[in-house]
Amino acid sequence: MNEILRKKLKLLPDEPGCYLYKDELGDIIYVGKAKNLKNRIKSYFTGTHNKKTQLLVSNIYDLEYIIVNSEKEALLLENNLIKKYKPHYNIRLKDDKTYPYLMITKEEHPRIILTRKYKKNSANIYFGPYVDIKSATQLKKIIDKIYPLRKCNPIEKRACTYYQIGECIGPCAKKVTNEEYKNQIKNIKNFLNGNTKNILNKLDAKLKSYVENLEFENAATIYEYIQAIKISVENQNISMTSNIDRDYIGYYYDENYICIQIFLSRMGNIIERKVEYYNLYSDYTEVLYSYIIQYYALNIAPKEVFIEGLDVELLTELIGVKFINPKKGYNKKIIDTLKNNAKYYLDNNIKIEEEKEKQQILMLNNLAKQLGVTTISNIDAFDNSNIMGQDAVSVKVNFLNGKKNTYGYRKFKVKYTEGINDIETMKEVLFRTYKDKDTKTNLIIVDGGKNHVTAAIDIVHNMLELNIKIIGLAKNSNHITEYIVTDDYEIITLDKHSEQYLFLKKIQDEVHRFAITYHRSLKTKNMFSSPLDNIKGIGAKRKKILLENFSSIEELKKSSQEKLKKLGIPKDVILEIKNKL
Repeated sequence: MNEILRKKLKLLPDEPGCYLYKDELGDIIYVGKAKNLKNRIKSYFTGTHNKKTQLLVSNIYDLEYIIVNSEKEALLLENNLIKKYKPHYNIRLKDDKTYPYLMITKEEHPRIILTRKYKKNSANIYFGPYVDIKSATQLKKIIDKIYPLRKCNPIEKRACTYYQIGECIGPCAKKVTNEEYKNQIKNIKNFLNGNTKNILNKLDAKLKSYVENLEFENAATIYEYIQAIKISVENQNISMTSNIDRDYIGYYYDENYICIQIFLSRMGNIIERKVEYYNLYSDYTEVLYSYIIQYYALNIAPKEVFIEGLDVELLTELIGVKFINPKKGYNKKIIDTLKNNAKYYLDNNIKIEEEKEKQQILMLNNLAKQLGVTTISNIDAFDNSNIMGQDAVSVKVNFLNGKKNTYGYRKFKVKYTEGINDIETMKEVLFRTYKDKDTKTNLIIVDGGKNHVTAAIDIVHNMLELNIKIIGLAKNSNHITEYIVTDDYEIITLDKHSEQYLFLKKIQDEVHRFAITYHRSLKTKNMFSSPLDNIKGIGAKRKKILLENFSSIEELKKSSQEKLKKLGIPKDVILEIKNKL
């Protein structure tokens, strides 16, 4: 322990707050919270600890602390600090996937759409979560057929195709009142809350109509919908005594790890179990509080959450739904089941997971040796995507100790490179990434051969003077990685069945997937953009007025100032329109 740290430990306050541990480079490696900062922080440096906590303590060279008024404030501050600094030793949700939801938008003319982005304080109405996208899509198809909302986006000037086939309520064809929307949304809510009688009657009527009119293909589709609804009602994993949406959180911990398991109960059915485990560096309750706050920041909380061993009143206040500590009965049995499952996982599966980690470290060490470096614990990989030079983008993915680290992913809109120029695009993005020289990256992977590696050397080694290993993954004519080009221009060929090759392929596939996904999202967004979006004084309302009164941008350009004035467009905005278009 250094002298500065020793002195700080003598001056710790007996107050609640958060503490931040730093390594020898000054980077924050762990954030914790405590009811009593003095007692909690000193506990790390006294007594005996497991190997993982010893490793953490051995890397602490400095500390800071922030005093707060209550444990609630400490929990909220801790979560914000973890989000901000992403410390290496703090827990991060391993399974950070978000579930699909059905969402009714809060618009003048509402739509029902599929989304994985749940916003906690949004005015939109959410239903779910659903276990998979397939079941959510099936439900949306049924709703579109029986209780349609607006489907055309933007609203068309004439009846859209969806309205003609009965899948759009029709603001494009007629005036739809607020009462009609409210009634339709009420029907949707009833259906998604498990009241299926009305919708089954409507589907039965449609089925009979299609059969009578010999429309057997449509009849078959409606029959599939009916069966899907019946199956969703009848097939229950575990039958519950109530239809209230609930989560059950159980856990078990030993000296080194904590395993957390969640049962998701929706409409009286256990629809899924989540299992995660984490290293234990401090008190197990610290891990649980951090996990719960992170989990419900990503996922919609049900009406009730059952958990033992924590302050349920504090959690109720923090998350905004009722947390309950079950003492007996059915809910207590479920928590006990989760606890037993978690114990079994730690007693059995953890050994397998530890063995996998050892093999991963061995593979990384072997690959580092082949590349002529001591470590490749922190890897950045880059890829570009564009179509004929349009909407050019680039992305970076990060792998930490051989695992995806989504906190290190980045998206770049290409700003300065024009046209199709893969090399210049890569140089621009490498410079933007590392220009501050604040990085722990020890391996950069570029998608390409000698030319790409040379370009990367120009930026990273020559211009920025960073000592980071660079390799390129060169592909053959079949677009399969054939060999590695190093920054020493050494050609390394790996066995295509080796762990090292498969690991690099995994990185290459991930960065390519990320680039394509980002490019597609921008392309889709730009399809609905308009030159009006960039004109000062044109907001959503004025844009709507102009689009409704002019069939094209060309017609708007040729229109007189008098006509635009009659539409309520101010003189200065008219001048902006004429100048920009």
